[in-house]
Amino acid sequence: MIVSLAAMGSLQIRDVKASTTRNFTLYGSATLGWGFTSASMSSPGPKIVVEQGDTVNLTLISSDRVTHEFFVSYTNASSPSSGDPQSPDFSGTVNYQFVASNTTGTYEYRCALHPDVMWGYFQIVQTGAILEFQPVTMLLLLVTSTIFAALIYKRKRRARELPPRS
Repeated sequence: MIVSLAAMGSLQIRDVKASTTRNFTLYGSATLGWGFTSASMSSPGPKIVVEQGDTVNLTLISSDRVTHEFFVSYTNASSPSSGDPQSPDFSGTVNYQFVASNTTGTYEYRCALHPDVMWGYFQIVQTGAILEFQPVTMLLLLVTSTIFAALIYKRKRRARELPPRS
């Protein structure tokens, strides 16, 4: 009964879940690639995973102070196409926001000016695929674990009170 209540709560949350704003910080370097930190830059860069229709909020930082231009290629091309999300040029820090496509799949993100080194994967998954701990889910987990702990305590207490078997 407890598990089914928790499962029902999770299903209800996913059914009414609206698109989410996903925040990412990407550091870029023409020689090192992309990274979520300045110490973790690589080529390919880190995979960015979002759900269909999510708002993607990027803080883009040029670690090498060279001009860069981030874009997601929905055709997996090395240069941006019409309709692809594309940031303005930046050589410092810029905030760029776009709405992810509703088409699931794995695409490439790149720097339009350094596409051979500065690239990575941008994955769009079905809505509800990224598990998130919403307040209702946390409450259900708390209630479930409290009931479970109380049942274990009661069972152990009863076992101590019973006379030993002969």
